[in-house]
Amino acid sequence: MSRLSLAACLIAPAALALAGCQSANAKDPVVVRNDRDACGATAYSGRIGKDHRQYDFSAPNRPVRVLGPDSPMTMDHRLERLNVDIDTAGKITRIWCG
Repeated sequence: MSRLSLAACLIAPAALALAGCQSANAKDPVVVRNDRDACGATAYSGRIGKDHRQYDFSAPNRPVRVLGPDSPMTMDHRLERLNVDIDTAGKITRIWCG
């Protein structure tokens, strides 16, 4: 293999890799997402430690699941879904998105 073709084989992939590292232009929109609270769980944080039966967690276009100890649950991660963990007495132990 000649030096020219060897150089081309090394330079072409490097150039392509660097092309993907271009910085964003000032006109490009910046998208900021807070995935940790996509379902609005922080709004319910004051309910932790209270009986879950006294609250309605439902909202339009947002799924909700209440999970007791040893409850089976799907492992799909849905950012918009509100999850309410409860203990054996029905007290809320955690509220989270996923």
